[in-house]
Amino acid sequence: MDSGASFHQSHFGMVSTMHILNSGEIISSLAEYQKVEERFSWVDRSYIVSKILQLKKLTDDTKKSVIVIYEEGHLIKEFVNVEHAFKPLAFC
Repeated sequence: MDSGASFHQSHFGMVSTMHILNSGEIISSLAEYQKVEERFSWVDRSYIVSKILQLKKLTDDTKKSVIVIYEEGHLIKEFVNVEHAFKPLAFC
């Protein structure tokens, strides 16, 4: 039985997080992060999760968005719809 209704599945874009140490080293894997996790204890994880969910809706199919968390200055920056090869500046 066809009701004639069509459903459009919402696409959610790719969002990743990167942590940058005071030295400028970029931490992008879970294994690397676990070694330095205590240095980012100031980060509110629920805030990051809400940002990931928000950015997924704003990110195009062919791009990605990145949340960059800088140890120095305790800064969090968002980069929306960047190329997959995007690397943030090590120092802000």
